[in-house]
Amino acid sequence: MTERTATRTEPAYGEILRLDELLELACVNDEADRALFLSAHQACEIWFAVVLRHLEDVTDALSLDDGATAAELLERLPRIITVIIEHFEVLGTLKPEAFDRIRADLGSSSGFQSVQYREIEYLCGARDTRFLNTAGFRDRDRRRLRERLAKRSLSNVFLEYRGRAGDRDACRISDALHEFDDSVRALRLRHAGIAELFLGSIPGTAGTAGAAYLRRSASRTLFPELFDRRASGTGG
Repeated sequence: MTERTATRTEPAYGEILRLDELLELACVNDEADRALFLSAHQACEIWFAVVLRHLEDVTDALSLDDGATAAELLERLPRIITVIIEHFEVLGTLKPEAFDRIRADLGSSSGFQSVQYREIEYLCGARDTRFLNTAGFRDRDRRRLRERLAKRSLSNVFLEYRGRAGDRDACRISDALHEFDDSVRALRLRHAGIAELFLGSIPGTAGTAGAAYLRRSASRTLFPELFDRRASGTGG
């Protein structure tokens, strides 16, 4: 053992990642199928948090007329969504009987109740307030969503930025917003595919139409103020 190792003061890898706390909270110690199902959803929520942080920083950058930073952050988001889609691919490896068993344990809980996903929609500009009444949301969940609604949307901030900056970086940002929007549509379609694989025409756990609802949601844009001609509504 070197002197540097013996007297090390820098935090170790596991300490930086707070792995002891993370793995204690994660569902990795359940039986294998359940661990896969729940951990995939936990991982998606972590990535949703990362997406939210990026979108918040994009909004701040545009407010400061820093289009280059906004574009760089936005261009990263479709790759993050691709990672989230891969979690659904892993879920597709479950056997139908395992999925049915896990789903029965969930009761009425559902990914439809993902507050962070609704925050992403509200932050971007898809502000269907009907989702405030989602069954299973806690008071603090609705409070978070109302706080998002009280702030300017990314769509609105971008329109104001474009009015000030003209074409400088605006085309690049618009292209990045389109690509991110399309990647989220792809995520919804993959989610619909998984729902069709395991549920068929059975309603979703949160009382939605299941796969049919998810397929309809894929036609909707995150940015109705920007891409009205591509949208058939708001929400997700």
